[in-house]
Amino acid sequence: MEYSVLIIDDDIWMQRILSKTMQSYGFNKTYLASNGFDGIALAIDHLPNLIVLDILMPELSGLLTLKILKRISITQKIPVLVVSAKSDTEHLGNAVKCGVSGFISKPFTRATIYEKLLDIFGNEKLNMISRGEMIDDVINKNKPIGITSSSKDNSESFEMLISDSPSITRISSQEKSQEKKQNIQKDQLLQHYNEEEKHSIESIRKMLIKK
Repeated sequence: MEYSVLIIDDDIWMQRILSKTMQSYGFNKTYLASNGFDGIALAIDHLPNLIVLDILMPELSGLLTLKILKRISITQKIPVLVVSAKSDTEHLGNAVKCGVSGFISKPFTRATIYEKLLDIFGNEKLNMISRGEMIDDVINKNKPIGITSSSKDNSESFEMLISDSPSITRISSQEKSQEKKQNIQKDQLLQHYNEEEKHSIESIRKMLIKK
């Protein structure tokens, strides 16, 4: 059994550090993304056993990425470990509300990551992961895809989620080409959300992966 981790962080050195650390605990397959759009696409495509997510990222913030992951049926149960230099109460509280499984402040040690993995998986399952043994609650990769919503957030539209990102709504005139690309991605996200449960893995993958 091969266990995988998706690392969403715009810092290439942090990607390497986290990748090597996670491999030492049995997550031998690593997927890397430098922004939220690519991260969501990879999560849908590969359904990793764990997602490690930075808060401060270009194009789509970590919190907004987390919100979207928790609203897509096949990714909502994947545990997400937030790793960020932003460790204030506001960011921590928002991450908890969005359904994060753990929070680590930068800089961190290998022991800190191990403690959080223990909190998420427990000692027995973490040992099984390190040995490559099958655990009971592996993500079901054959589950149909769709957008989920609870009665608590029915009034919150997907458009509101997208507009929450400062990096999308506040772009300087010197970044017009970047803005155009982001607007295309936003329009694609909204179009597919309005199709409700008609989503397919292929259509969402094409929607999110940057051209």
